[in-house]
Amino acid sequence: MQKPNISSAIPKQRYRLGAYTIIVLGEIESEDQVEYEYLLAAVQDGHSEPEIYITCERFMDRQEGVQHAVRVFATQLGPEESGKIIDQSSKWASQDAFVAFALLGFQQMLQLHDEQPVPVT
Repeated sequence: MQKPNISSAIPKQRYRLGAYTIIVLGEIESEDQVEYEYLLAAVQDGHSEPEIYITCERFMDRQEGVQHAVRVFATQLGPEESGKIIDQSSKWASQDAFVAFALLGFQQMLQLHDEQPVPVT
């Protein structure tokens, strides 16, 4: 699976969603040219590596200024689908807005429609 190439990040929040722990990362240092604003990673219980990443990436648009793109990397997706941008908007600059959107994405992808994300302290 293609995945984000990060060298360091600070965990900001954790959630439980069914058999998954979802970690919200910020202050991300990348080993590639991508400027990650936030990144959520879903790790299934008993596994050490995430199976889904949803990223919020900052970039400059000549007409719109600073923009944010949401990208999904997942083992369930084929190589042509994993790593594709699924949305692009300046509204994803808000951590709360992005996390809410990404958590809904995890629920859909993991088919956990009856489960609600629960913050872990």
